[in-house]
Amino acid sequence: MAISTLSKAAAGIVLVACSFLGCYVTYTAGKALFAPTENDAQFPYCHADFENTIYYNYMAAHLE
Repeated sequence: MAISTLSKAAAGIVLVACSFLGCYVTYTAGKALFAPTENDAQFPYCHADFENTIYYNYMAAHLE
């Protein structure tokens, strides 16, 4: 069973497009992750005094 040239070309185009988009998304996500700006995150329900305070659920972290 032979694969037509048109199918091979379409598969190649899809492969190149997906590879490009995957690299682009990885690059942009990594740039925001490893080199964030000073105040990227906005939390509308958090007062400005507490925007850099880390909170966590103590009970969830210490359940046995």
